Amino acid sequence: MTSGWLGSLLPLLATATSAIPQPHGWLGTVNDWARGLGIAFAILDCVLLAVAWTMLRRAGVTPTLRLLLPAAVVVLPLAVTFFGYHYGFEAAKSVEACGACHAMRPYVSDLREPASQTLAAVHFKNRYIQDNQCYTCHSDYGMFGGLRAKWKGLEHLARQTTGSYSLPLTIARPYASARCLHCHGESLKFLESAGHGRELVAQMITGAVSCLGCHGPAHRAAAARAVQ
Repeated sequence: MTSGWLGSLLPLLATATSAIPQPHGWLGTVNDWARGLGIAFAILDCVLLAVAWTMLRRAGVTPTLRLLLPAAVVVLPLAVTFFGYHYGFEAAKSVEACGACHAMRPYVSDLREPASQTLAAVHFKNRYIQDNQCYTCHSDYGMFGGLRAKWKGLEHLARQTTGSYSLPLTIARPYASARCLHCHGESLKFLESAGHGRELVAQMITGAVSCLGCHGPAHRAAAARAVQ
């Protein structure tokens, strides 16, 4: 059985795609190209570094080596980083990627349960959010919102790999209602519903009023204990 960091990474790479297949021609999809080019550039960079090391040991710094090193040390690593970000980080936004971690599987199972009436399940089965539902609800908006969410995702992966998490899982800070308002705040259904209104928006943004206070739970409480 695969274990450790590889066991955490393989499910993410294998399943981080939509359940509905993308249109696929003989040239492949954008993700196919991003993944293929990233792997190709990484292999090419390893080859160039090996050649550069051999040349350095045999002849020292030569004009040819001076031309080779910038490509091996700067250009190709930047290309690998770019394609790795495009495929790896974008794939990490998917629900499948979240479900790759053992501790998160009960939450993803509840999300996909047609009979569940939790907020997460209702949003998912009705496609109120088209895709990347976990990421959309758990990332902040603004300049650094996505970056902060991805950084926390790496932290979660590290905790999953090392087993350094405790159960039941708890949210790091109170859930910000501003995330709900990003989609619902200007909709007539929200503004015209009883108990809503523009006068409450400011209080929701500051946290004085929580959407989850009336519309929770977001997830089943039992999900946090299901992996114990």
